[in-house]
Amino acid sequence: MPAEGDDSEYSCCALCGTCVLQSLLVVMASLLLAYAMLDPVRVTVRDASLARLAPLNNGTAAAPLAYDLSLAVAVLNPNWAMRAVHAAPLDAELLFAGRQFCGTRLVAAAGAGRSIGPEKSDEIRMTAAGETSGSAAEVLGSDGVAELVKETVAGHLESLELKLSGEVRYRPVHVGRYRLDVTCPLRLPAPGTNNGDVVVLDRVINCHKN
Repeated sequence: MPAEGDDSEYSCCALCGTCVLQSLLVVMASLLLAYAMLDPVRVTVRDASLARLAPLNNGTAAAPLAYDLSLAVAVLNPNWAMRAVHAAPLDAELLFAGRQFCGTRLVAAAGAGRSIGPEKSDEIRMTAAGETSGSAAEVLGSDGVAELVKETVAGHLESLELKLSGEVRYRPVHVGRYRLDVTCPLRLPAPGTNNGDVVVLDRVINCHKN
């Protein structure tokens, strides 16, 4: 018959083995969650300011639409084990009342090696200033121009939006591309409503999926 000490030693070894096995299972489960469960990137806008959005030289709807806007787009990767890589150009469109009046490219094709580390964000500065090739009426439509006038008089542009479109890959595990298609409701104070000063919003604007 085994001695009492042998039983005690066997029990300790069995307990240690169980603890090691449980630890390995916890680690494996954590890795599975980290790499199998994908949390898509999120987009926010901050430091948004609008200096101008009106027919050129304060003219009529027959004049080109002049605009001057600046903001920072932040793309957040919430995953704690995977990096996010831009797999296609990241394009931005500015819209008013659902009509586009300006478009620009924020990230070049395939991201030019631009990636976002785990639980990190990539901030991209966007400045759009100029005038449309067509008249304000042609670009926004008569209803859009009327809405612009109405919201400018009210002091707040509720119909101003930023739309972003692109594609993202998640590395090192996930294959394929994931569409990035969001709209950010800017809703900025109308230019000139603060004694002529440009108002820079200090709040974060959350974008939503289209």
